[in-house]
Amino acid sequence: MKNIIIGTAGHVDHGKTTLIKALSGIDTDRLEEEKKRGITIELGFAHIPNDAGYNIGVIDVPGHEKFIKHMLAGIGGIDFVLFVVAADEGIMPQTREHFEILQSLGIDDGIIAVTKTDMVDEEWLEMLLEEVDDYFRGSFLEGKPVIPVSAATGEGIGELKKEIIAKCDRDNKRREEKELFRLPVDRVFTMQGFGTVVTGTLMDGIVRTGDDVMIYPEGKKAKVRGIQTYGKDTDTAVAGQRTAINLSGIAKEDIDRGDIVAYPDAVTVTNMIDTELSIFSSTDRIILNNSRVHLYCGSDEVLCKVILLDRDALSAGETAYAQLRLEEPAAVRRGDRFIIRFYSPIITVGGGRVIDTLPAKHKRNKPEVLAGMDVLAKGSIDEIIYAKAGERRFVRQKELARELGLLDAEMKTAAAENIASGALTVLPDDTLVNDNKLGHLRQDMLTIAEDYHAGNPLADGIPRQELLSRLKERWFTDDDRLVQAFVKYMIEQGVIEDRGRSIAVSGFSIEYTSEQLALREKIAEMYAAAGIEMIKNDEIFAMCSDGRTVRAILDDLEGEGKIRKVNPSYYIDMTAWSKAVEAARSFDGGFTLAEYRDRLGTSRKYAAEFLPAMDKAGITIFDGETRKVVKR
Repeated sequence: MKNIIIGTAGHVDHGKTTLIKALSGIDTDRLEEEKKRGITIELGFAHIPNDAGYNIGVIDVPGHEKFIKHMLAGIGGIDFVLFVVAADEGIMPQTREHFEILQSLGIDDGIIAVTKTDMVDEEWLEMLLEEVDDYFRGSFLEGKPVIPVSAATGEGIGELKKEIIAKCDRDNKRREEKELFRLPVDRVFTMQGFGTVVTGTLMDGIVRTGDDVMIYPEGKKAKVRGIQTYGKDTDTAVAGQRTAINLSGIAKEDIDRGDIVAYPDAVTVTNMIDTELSIFSSTDRIILNNSRVHLYCGSDEVLCKVILLDRDALSAGETAYAQLRLEEPAAVRRGDRFIIRFYSPIITVGGGRVIDTLPAKHKRNKPEVLAGMDVLAKGSIDEIIYAKAGERRFVRQKELARELGLLDAEMKTAAAENIASGALTVLPDDTLVNDNKLGHLRQDMLTIAEDYHAGNPLADGIPRQELLSRLKERWFTDDDRLVQAFVKYMIEQGVIEDRGRSIAVSGFSIEYTSEQLALREKIAEMYAAAGIEMIKNDEIFAMCSDGRTVRAILDDLEGEGKIRKVNPSYYIDMTAWSKAVEAARSFDGGFTLAEYRDRLGTSRKYAAEFLPAMDKAGITIFDGETRKVVKR
């Protein structure tokens, strides 16, 4: 069954609520104050019964200028608009304001209902219809059905309902994949015996009873206890339905209008967005750089500052790239539409489209920044992915898919050609980098390693942990997985070599002087001659005044497998170490230090050094009295 959401729009007291009641039989004014004052204050909801097999939900919005914020909380999720103009008044201030809001939100279809025809004569109505035609010419409502109606007499109601049903036979633009589920909350309340209930227009995806969900931007967890659509219990709600969700595990006080219900890790929470911002052609207000405004996106409202990236002021009818720096976090997706209102007085002045949900803080009037914005606003999805993979921050494919509102499979498909050509690279931890960024990262790593080689010519490489630490420092990250994945990739590509505890630039080799080479051979001979009668490090370091040279020789010999470090005080010839291990393995059961000393044929002094080293290596285990071999 196709699900369609209609939203009303139009000036206050033009008969929107009365018209919806005539179409649906439902009075959407539920508040006592609304009935007392005779105007809509809050969002109202109805559904239009029909025999065509459609679920037609209706959002009735307030028309009064004081309640525009309530109108904005509901109008963004509609499929098409039922635009209402009263025959006795014609085009009025909120007619214009609502219409410009609809255009900024990207609404592209609708029906015009000219109401209260019973209050005017035919000549007046004909003149009014010409006014309506002139006003909407050149817009998305040009050429759309214009239906004169009277809720009081019933005239035109049947024809309007037929046009609504005909309009429902349209391609569904909503994404229905489960992973994309997103419901902006426009109402939250408690119901006795059930607990917390939220309502909203299900923008994308599917939700089912029993699903674990998250409330954004706070990141609070909840479970779907029950679902209603159009007043009926159901196990599943899909994109395009007015939906009420009964949540367990969360209190009403923990949810506000403007929050988003979605699956964990399904939306981006941000304090800053890059946008394509337009100012209404009818406004007399100018947005200056650094202006403070009210931002309305989905059902959310948040204060923010407008940073104009290529000018100092944005005037009526103009469009520019702007970074909005939010005073509170918001949950958004790329492509979301929004409205801005002046901070004071609170007047609707413009709107636009989100083109980046996690941007860097930009400097103004920079050609490279504006070129990047062009890609984000006008580029293909593969061009956008390439650009995002070249930013200073690091992003994994799954995270980028969430930012762009893509499924994981769509993300991989969109990136596949650039990955195949080498323009994009996926690191072992799923981080995505483009070729330009990869080149810079590669050079960063080589610079660190080569500098270490230059300062430590007798070391076989930079210690692995030092390289990882210095990469994190240079890249301003604390992500261990990332730097480890990058080093692994560079090893696989043959750019660097893994030498155990150290990393070297490929092809690097230690070049000893003749004196150093002679010292190295002498030290190796001394360890070989000593055998299990180990030489203390102090004796070795006493052979040369340059301790760094001795340390480098010991590391080199250990790296080649000629000696082994027993503990901080001793190294041992590798053949002697093997003999010491075999002596331990010759015992069938537990053995004492004294028994091991006798079996090896050495002094207690050396036996006492070997056994803890074998414990540490996992060869033996000590229970406090005896040892036994655990790895043969």
